[in-house]
Amino acid sequence: MPQVPEPDERPMKLNHLRDLTVESPLASGHAFVSAASGIVVRENRLYVVADDAHCLAVFTLDGDRPGELITLIEGDLPSDKADRKRAKPDFETLVDVPGASGGRLLALGSGSTARRMRGAVIGLGDAGGQSRARPIDLRPLFAALEPLVPEINVEGAVLAGDGLLLFNRGNMRSPASHMLEVPLGAVLAGGPVKASVRAELALPVVSGVPLNVTDACRLPDGRILLSTVAEETEDNYADGDLMGAAIVELDPEFAIAAIHPLDPPLKVEGIAIRETASGPELLCVNDADEPSEPSALYTGAYPPRG
Repeated sequence: MPQVPEPDERPMKLNHLRDLTVESPLASGHAFVSAASGIVVRENRLYVVADDAHCLAVFTLDGDRPGELITLIEGDLPSDKADRKRAKPDFETLVDVPGASGGRLLALGSGSTARRMRGAVIGLGDAGGQSRARPIDLRPLFAALEPLVPEINVEGAVLAGDGLLLFNRGNMRSPASHMLEVPLGAVLAGGPVKASVRAELALPVVSGVPLNVTDACRLPDGRILLSTVAEETEDNYADGDLMGAAIVELDPEFAIAAIHPLDPPLKVEGIAIRETASGPELLCVNDADEPSEPSALYTGAYPPRG
């Protein structure tokens, strides 16, 4: 097994850009996203899914106007936190799928319970066109994944040609995260899926708790960035205390190339890279794990600058 590098001595500094306020209250009763979990950046727009909402939030990156909401699943979620946790679709992953007519976004539930085996394909339309969402049944996908991992908890994905690389998050009981490959077309269609394991990721331990994957994005040269957190929980359902967080870089052969601790050590659950005049910039959102606290958008230089 390849040797895992030591965490970088230079933490990646995250800078607060804005809170994720939205145009109308969500199921929590608050007009902000409090459980941001997956993001896509397209030009000057930021698309965000939350793990306890039925909608997609769309923000502009050049101001602090409240985000617009696009319904992904019809119906209302309970306002009570515990009831909402049981009923939510748990959208943890958002993937940019380029194509004609503005392309599409793919939102995936985590698969950690039967209610979390739902997804949505969002057609973005041409410039000025209306975005529309089509729900998809992900039970065939998770039926294919179940024999391959100790517990299903998909939290990130990147495109790989005609396929999709899914990142299944581990926990204290099953410490490794797994990279799984599935055909993109079959997932979009909601039909039968063939799946395979591409890599098992054993990440460092922070205060006795292993780092595990919460999202992924791909760099233009084929490298993959992972957001990871050390959360003190032994299963794929319960939340726990946060012991640390880091951005992990995989080389094109999926070996761990670098580990950058985050400063502050936020529970980052969505990441993306955008090019700026001063170099690549990491955009990330955190899951506050508390309905009364807004998730926020943060930025940081990648790779970190000394």
